[in-house]
Amino acid sequence: MKGLIYSLVVATLVSELALSADVPSLVGTWTGQRDRIAKVEGRRGGLATLVITEQQGNTFVGHLKRSNPTGDEDEQLWGAFAPGGQLMMGSDEEGTYIFSLIDQNTLDYCYSETGPSPRSVCARLTRQP
Repeated sequence: MKGLIYSLVVATLVSELALSADVPSLVGTWTGQRDRIAKVEGRRGGLATLVITEQQGNTFVGHLKRSNPTGDEDEQLWGAFAPGGQLMMGSDEEGTYIFSLIDQNTLDYCYSETGPSPRSVCARLTRQP
């Protein structure tokens, strides 16, 4: 009987470790160059800095700071991802993000806004130490 109980305890611990391995940690600061095209302003590049401040399970909160000729902008965002992190989405007050975790220190994102001044942006970000 003790052997069965020990086996169940070990199986439970191994299962929990396997499940926690499916949840990648995104908390940190990620930076990289972005490329943007917009109906009104045209093409523009610049530095993007994504700071993920909080993660609970498969959800996260942060903000994206980007450089523009008129000054830096910083917007909050909220996101979630499917188990394993292969499918990730986010949003801010104006648009939608799609994220792809390339490896534990490389994150691609694309962003889109619709409306009178639609725009699309993509970047490869690297986690900062």
